[in-house]
Amino acid sequence: MHDIKQFASSSNGDRWFLATADETQEPYVLHKANEPSGGHETRTPVREFLNIKPFGPERAALLEILGVGDDTEDAAQSSYSSSSL
Repeated sequence: MHDIKQFASSSNGDRWFLATADETQEPYVLHKANEPSGGHETRTPVREFLNIKPFGPERAALLEILGVGDDTEDAAQSSYSSSSL
């Protein structure tokens, strides 16, 4: 993993990062849970992350650093393909 950038954190210590997979060059969101809840890490493709409901502040933060609009009218979020990120 390279090109990792934190874009959001919560008051409970969870953190979200934008990263790129070395093998595929595809962007994904790395979520690092806080230590009291186990500190688990999950990786979610950016397109999938942007479609997780309910939308939270971490989604808005990701949209901001990506510099893309919020296309909530499009259920498939087709504008969030890896080629546009």
